[in-house]
Amino acid sequence: MRLIDLEIFNLFGIFNHNIPYNQDERITLLTAPNGYGKTISLKTIYNLFNKKFNFFIKLSFDRIIYSFDNNKTIEIIKNNNIIKFTLNEDKKVIRSFDYPSKKLISQIKRGMPSSRLEEYVPPFIQRIGRDEWLNELTNEVLTFEEVIYQFSEYLPEHIIKQYDVEIPKEFLLILDSLQVYFIQEQRLVLRQAISDRNFKREVVITDTIEKYSNELSILIQQKIGEYAQITQELDSSFPKRLFQETINDENITDLKKRLTFRQEKSYKISKYGLLKLDEDSFFKEEDINDSEAKMLSLYISDSEKKLSVFDSLIDRIEIFTKILNERRFNFKSIEIDKEKGFIFKTDNNTPLNLTDLSSGEQHEVVILFELLFKVQKNSMVLIDEPEISLHVVWQKAFLNDIQEIIDLQKIDVVIATHSPQIINDRWDLTVNLEDSVIGK
Repeated sequence: MRLIDLEIFNLFGIFNHNIPYNQDERITLLTAPNGYGKTISLKTIYNLFNKKFNFFIKLSFDRIIYSFDNNKTIEIIKNNNIIKFTLNEDKKVIRSFDYPSKKLISQIKRGMPSSRLEEYVPPFIQRIGRDEWLNELTNEVLTFEEVIYQFSEYLPEHIIKQYDVEIPKEFLLILDSLQVYFIQEQRLVLRQAISDRNFKREVVITDTIEKYSNELSILIQQKIGEYAQITQELDSSFPKRLFQETINDENITDLKKRLTFRQEKSYKISKYGLLKLDEDSFFKEEDINDSEAKMLSLYISDSEKKLSVFDSLIDRIEIFTKILNERRFNFKSIEIDKEKGFIFKTDNNTPLNLTDLSSGEQHEVVILFELLFKVQKNSMVLIDEPEISLHVVWQKAFLNDIQEIIDLQKIDVVIATHSPQIINDRWDLTVNLEDSVIGK
C-alpha cells in the first residue's frame, strides 16, 4: 500500500494544501518559504502512521485526508478538541472512532494529581510548574494532558484503561501496512535520559555519527555470526549430501557461470573486510571437468547459501561508500571496518575521529546511513531540509543519490527543502505550497 495524496484544510487558519506524491519516480519535493507548513505536512504523515494522535490535538486545522492506492482514505476531522478518525473505501465509511478530548483527560486529572503522575513518567520528563512538564530530550514544555497522551505506555494498566482508545482493527491494517521514517532537521546529536542507582536523572548527548558507526559494526558481526552458523551446518553434512547429489553433463556451462559469480561475490565481501577468504580455495574455470562436476555443484550451492547472508548488507555498503567517496570529502575517504563499523582516513592513511568531520560531512553520512541501514524496504521516508550544511555541489548530486537508494530499497521519499540546488533541474517533482493560501 502506498500513500498517493495528502490534503490539509485550514492549516493554521491560513492554508489549504493538496500534496500529490509522485508514484513513478517515488520522489516528491515540497517547496515554499518558511511558515507555509512544509515540515508540518511531513509530521502529519509521520504522526498518523506512528499512532501519535496527540499531535493532531495540538495542531490547528479543520480536516486532513490521506488517500491510498487501494481506493481507501483516512479522514481526520477536528472539532472542539475532539479528533474523529474515519476510514473510507470508494467514498463509503468503513469505520470511525474518536480520540479522547481534553475534557475526558481533565476527569482523569482529578483522580490522578500531578504529584502522582511523577511516579510513572520517564526520567527525562521533569515537572517544572503546577501544570507544566519539561521533556529534557526535546526541551518541549508539556501540559498534564500532553504528558498523558504522549507517555501513556509508562502508566499502570488500570490508569490507561480510563482514557485509552482502542484503535479499530480496520485502521490498524492500514497504519501497520506502511512504515514511515522521519529524518528530521536536527540529526547530528541524539539525547538519551539515564538514571543512576540513586535515581539521579541526567540527559546524555551522543554524536549520531559515532552511534551509527557502532550500529554498523554490530550489524556486520551479526551477519558474520549467521555465516558461521550456516557454514558449520552445511560443512558437517557435506559428505552425506555429496553422495546424494546428481547432475547432468549439460549443466557444466551453468556451473562455470555460477562459479564465476560466486568468486566475484567472495572478492567483494573480502574487499570490505567482512571475511578473509583464501584465494587458493578458488576454482578456475579451465580446471573443471565432468568428473568434478558433482562435487563442484554441491560446493557452489553451499557457497551460495553461505554468502547470501551478506547480499543485502553488501549492496547497501557499496552504495554508502561509493557515494561518500565520490563526494571527495576534503583529503579523506571512508572505509568499512568490521570491528568499528565505518572509519575515515586522510589521504596519507591517518585515522580520523568521526566527530572531526565537518558538520556538512556528518550530515551527509548520517542521512545516507539512515536511508540505507535504518529504513525498511517499501517504507515512506520523510526528509526535512537535507541541504543543511551541505556544499552546493553535494546538494546538486543529492537527488541522483536518492534515486539510486530508491532503486535498491524500493522506498518513497518526500523532501521538504528551500534549496534550488537540491531540486536542481527536477522542478517536475516539486509541489509548491506557496499557492495554498486560502482566498489567494
